[in-house]
Amino acid sequence: MKGKTCGLCGKADGEVRQDYRSPNGRLAKNSVSFALSWILPAESCKDNYECRMKFESVQPEKKVNVHGQDSTCFSVEPVLRCLPGCYPAKTISANVGFKCFAADSTLDPSNIFDSSVDLRDSTEAHLACSCNSQCS
Repeated sequence: MKGKTCGLCGKADGEVRQDYRSPNGRLAKNSVSFALSWILPAESCKDNYECRMKFESVQPEKKVNVHGQDSTCFSVEPVLRCLPGCYPAKTISANVGFKCFAADSTLDPSNIFDSSVDLRDSTEAHLACSCNSQCS
């Protein structure tokens, strides 16, 4: 089965540089991003058996200045965040890549996951969420 498997443990082909491949086919940059990529997101916070999280692009926690210009940045690697109506019960710091744009530009962040990385920074990823009775 050497080289014919795939999944959380890689391809079992001895090539460790490819072992951080996430379910979407992208290569994760570190072990935390890799592990988080395998968590199954939820559709609704009302299901007690789901993780109550979703993957989304996030903005850096601090203001960013690229080439002397104020910039708006979005993560090009999906980050786990609690669903609306839920709040984080446990978090972890994750190092992710961000794509930055001039602060006054109009942009469509829906295709951000296919963008190149302008900077890497830490952001908060949610590992567990609690929800109130009126969750969305």
